[in-house]
Amino acid sequence: MRIIKVVTDDGNAYYDIVSRLKKTHLRFVSLSSGQPVDPAKDLVLTSRSEVPKFGGEAVAVEDLDEDPIVLEGQLLSRLLDESRHIMLIGIDPGSRIGVAMFYGGRELGALTTSSVEGSVESVVRLVEAVPHSSLSVKIGGGEPKSSKRLARLLHERLPESATLEVVDESGTSAGRRGAMATKDQRAAARIAFRKGSPFTEAGHPRRSRG
Repeated sequence: MRIIKVVTDDGNAYYDIVSRLKKTHLRFVSLSSGQPVDPAKDLVLTSRSEVPKFGGEAVAVEDLDEDPIVLEGQLLSRLLDESRHIMLIGIDPGSRIGVAMFYGGRELGALTTSSVEGSVESVVRLVEAVPHSSLSVKIGGGEPKSSKRLARLLHERLPESATLEVVDESGTSAGRRGAMATKDQRAAARIAFRKGSPFTEAGHPRRSRG
């Protein structure tokens, strides 16, 4: 996999890039502008004004999302081979809704929301901002009313190519997976890796990609 290299003479841009990268799971190397880099082999992060120095092959920090989860997905889409651009999302419905997100077989992160709409917006934002070759969203079925509402809204807003499933939640609340911080986030992570039943509903058209 390519290596992330932070290269900039702009002190403010350097602080911004490094501060944001530290909120992700990604490893990176900081270089001075005089050190050699190969943009064809390394993923160079810099300021927008300095991109031309690297033949236009570098990535400007200003073009990346502020959200650490989305940011990590955007960078991984450039680091990983396209065949690994696989997005997997698990959702644990309830009074507190856990959402766990994975990309290329790696944990992007998790969040907890207090509303169905907030959860849907978080999922849609990630899906729209991060290139992916496949998308699978699994929703726990333990809270039927919340689960069905989540499924309906996501069914309407996700691309037609997305797979949307409702999953049996039995046993998802025990133990932990990765660095998921809360019970609902850990449950969401388990739901993401379970086989479910495809959700389809007449009268709720899927959004076409593009």
